[in-house]
Amino acid sequence: MVRIMPRDKCIRSGWRCDSCGQLVPDLQAGWVEWLAAEDTRGKPKVSGLRLVHRRNPSARSPEPCGCRYNPRDEFRKNWGIVEGLALERFAGPDGLMLLLSMIAERELPLQELIELAKRVQIPGYEAVYEMVQDAVSEGVITPSISAGFYLQCEISEVLEWAKYRTSAKTRQLEPALSGACVAGNSK
Repeated sequence: MVRIMPRDKCIRSGWRCDSCGQLVPDLQAGWVEWLAAEDTRGKPKVSGLRLVHRRNPSARSPEPCGCRYNPRDEFRKNWGIVEGLALERFAGPDGLMLLLSMIAERELPLQELIELAKRVQIPGYEAVYEMVQDAVSEGVITPSISAGFYLQCEISEVLEWAKYRTSAKTRQLEPALSGACVAGNSK
């Protein structure tokens, strides 16, 4: 039996920006980019696949290109060209087909493409990405497939564990904080 993770189980929605680490809240706010250059033998080399904010999330950022690669800097470094597509192009059935074609053609590094496919196509994967290793080491889940490839029921269990862990930490802090307030107010 296949269990699908309910939408209300998500701790957060969106994606982590690979440049600034902040939340990319929706498909329209995201951009997927990579660098194309030549290696030392003159052969095409593609690298640096990353999911970033399409536009600068902070108008006060010192970076002229925001979270995206600076085309001028990349060209100066190694004659590289910045290429990319809107995140929405990688979502849904057509996005999955695009990712599969890129994997089949080896257009970008295989592991980077597979990771992008999981982040964009698998519900809940991005939400558990940073905590799944802790969940595995604490015995919350044992991956049925292999490390880095999690079933929806495993993602759901990690999300449930994370909620419990967060609420337990909050309960532990509340008495300490209220005691500190009382102690701080006493004269």
